Amino acid sequence: MKRRTFIALVCALTGCKNKERVARREELIALMHGNTPDAAIAAAIAKARETLPEFLAVLKNPGSGQAQFMVRRPFPTDQPDKQQILIVNHVTYDGKLLHGQLDDNTARPGSGTNREGNVAFPPEEICDWMFNDNGKAAGGYMLRALKLKLTEKEWSAYAERIVFKD
Repeated sequence: MKRRTFIALVCALTGCKNKERVARREELIALMHGNTPDAAIAAAIAKARETLPEFLAVLKNPGSGQAQFMVRRPFPTDQPDKQQILIVNHVTYDGKLLHGQLDDNTARPGSGTNREGNVAFPPEEICDWMFNDNGKAAGGYMLRALKLKLTEKEWSAYAERIVFKD
């Protein structure tokens, strides 16, 4: 989703006045990109990294009904104290590196990503992982933590785009 579209969506969903809407948008962006000392987001990232071997095992040898593998990984920005956690889809693993394609058009300047969006990186760099396990979401720890911080109206915009459910 393009950054402008994302911002417009967040603004429309919050139903706040301009100043409040901008503040809420910035709060959500900070949460989504891990630029906050939020304990729940930090715990979600820790859980994703702790369970990474489980994800890699399934990714190497998916069972019937296990598909749509994706990860979220931090990328730099042009601000030294900020990162952006972007979605990488079509993930494969060669035993050393994860390979995939950025599916997150919210990348800010300075990310170092190429125009085609193809990326490769060590698995230890992820901050979340998720896949479709027979119609149910496996992983997605950051998304689950974020869900608890969103209003029902804010969450419904995300839920519509997620093909598999909790």
